[in-house]
Amino acid sequence: MGSYGIGLSGLRVAQGMIDLVSTNIANANTEGYHRQEAVVDPVVLRRYGGVGIGGAEISSVRRSINNLLEMEITRQQGNLSQASEELSVLQTIEAAFGDVGTGGLAGAIDHFFTSLTELSSDPKNEAMRVQAVWAGDAVAGEFRNIGRFLEDVENQVRMQAEENVRKFNSLCYEINDFTKQMVSVSIRGGSNNILSDKRDQAVRELAELADIQINSDSYGSAKSLSISASGAPVVSTSAVMELEIVRDGDGKLGIGTKDAGVWRTTPCGGEIGAMMSINNDILGSLRGRLDTLVEQIAGAVNGVHTQGVGALGSFTELTGVPVGSGGCGQWSPPVQAGSIYVRITEESSGAATRSEIVVDPTDTLSDMAAKIDAVAGLSASVVNSALKIESDAGFKFDFLPALLADPHTSAITGDATVELAGVYSGAANQIYTCRVVGSGQVGVDAGMTIEIRDEAAQLVETVNIGQGYAAGDRLDLGLGMTATITAGQLNDGDEFTIQALADTDTAGFLAAAGVNSFFTGSTAANIYVRQDVLAEPGKRFACSSGAEMTDKTNIEQMIAIGQDMLAGLGDMSIRDYYRGIVTGVGQSVVVREARVDSLESVMLQLNSQRDDISGVDLNEETAKLISLERMYQGMARVIAAQDKAMGALMDLL
Repeated sequence: MGSYGIGLSGLRVAQGMIDLVSTNIANANTEGYHRQEAVVDPVVLRRYGGVGIGGAEISSVRRSINNLLEMEITRQQGNLSQASEELSVLQTIEAAFGDVGTGGLAGAIDHFFTSLTELSSDPKNEAMRVQAVWAGDAVAGEFRNIGRFLEDVENQVRMQAEENVRKFNSLCYEINDFTKQMVSVSIRGGSNNILSDKRDQAVRELAELADIQINSDSYGSAKSLSISASGAPVVSTSAVMELEIVRDGDGKLGIGTKDAGVWRTTPCGGEIGAMMSINNDILGSLRGRLDTLVEQIAGAVNGVHTQGVGALGSFTELTGVPVGSGGCGQWSPPVQAGSIYVRITEESSGAATRSEIVVDPTDTLSDMAAKIDAVAGLSASVVNSALKIESDAGFKFDFLPALLADPHTSAITGDATVELAGVYSGAANQIYTCRVVGSGQVGVDAGMTIEIRDEAAQLVETVNIGQGYAAGDRLDLGLGMTATITAGQLNDGDEFTIQALADTDTAGFLAAAGVNSFFTGSTAANIYVRQDVLAEPGKRFACSSGAEMTDKTNIEQMIAIGQDMLAGLGDMSIRDYYRGIVTGVGQSVVVREARVDSLESVMLQLNSQRDDISGVDLNEETAKLISLERMYQGMARVIAAQDKAMGALMDLL
């Protein structure tokens, strides 16, 4: 019977190995499958003279696997998933920004400033004013499109992050369940190879979602697999700790284990890490730069527009936009310490006076309304969180920087009079002192001049008012200022001062409160052209800042905004700053494309090594089948020979 045993053991080995080869072939394209190999050991069935005679048995079935290689593939998979997700979102953002040349926001900004340039050639042309306002509205619309697009991307990223965390937690439970099954099978003496493959595949899927750390001692075994993520254990011997994603007060995504109270906002690798990086860093930075651009454009244009007037002239009523209830230093944009200068004109006589209102950043809107209300000829109140200014009957008001006709102060002992005009073109507010040198009749006596000095007592201009000057003619005092001196006596040492205003709102209050502003809003998602300006663009667009209200000074100042290097933009022009934003997105795409290519190359090499070790070669497995078929046939012949010999023996008996 021992000979029969030898043959039967060989048949069992051959059958078992055929089954393994069949399993390998069937799973040749199964993701995560590792080729299985039988470990065949000899079996002693009997002994002849101390020599063991026997057959064979399959002592175990092992997976063809290199654990260190598998762990490196798992680690690199997380890096690749993060880079790929970031690249996908960045490519979407890049497409939304479009070409930095003539289209989209860049084109709208160019068209706005081009429209202003065209308007400067004919500031009274109502059609050109309408065109300029509509061009400004197009700029606001492009900003809103991009701003809202980024908000949509942000919402989608957050929802995807939450979905990925749910998937991560589900995989953790799946891994833990596989481990329990493997332990149970091991106790019964069965093989865990298929379960190990399934668990390893779940681990790889887990690594695609987040950067995980695996206890290498238990990898690939029936022991409980220990896994950590974001520095916290998520799968352990006895339990699964679920991850949770939250938003902090700044809108950043944070991740940690439920009920732990400890969160991290730095990316954690994988697709979840990509969502965190996109939300916390990429989108946050991009929206911040866009909002900075909006703030600078709107702030600069509003700062000019609030100090001008349109075709309707000065105002009897102005209403701002709703602002916060705190101090005006907390508004957006914030208000700094400074002053606003309001010009009040009596309609019947045309006489104008100017009042200075000091602004403190701690002032609330109600405080400012009270200060304005205290100015003779004006009343102010807060209506629905917005400042409302009205003039008394018979008066109008504005914030024009135009020089008042009467000198700021006067110490003239003669009988000649001085009348001022013009719009100051200097860089900062100044009080200029004009002193008469020489005595005599204006326009008659030789040697009479006026010396003009700034607040530092530096001589900036000297003009002749004696012989050669025609009394009553307009004198050019420089920097856009002019004076007319009537005939009469002026004496040596007589002087008068000029309040020269380059800015009638040094605090930035009017623009922040939306009083006679052009734009409203301070972010890319909420910038608009004021509705009253859009309703009557040809009349309410503030082109002028001179007393005659027909000049183009305001237009020229707005044009300069598009050309100047703005401190708020890092001493860059608007176009260069926007080009930097778009270029930055493009560079981020290029960097991540290179990283994805590099990681894909690494993964290709690692997977190639894995295929060499663990993959199924159909040709090789087919060759094994042929060999096993011969082995099976051979063992069958052994049994047949034994059976024939046994039959002959029985015949003899």
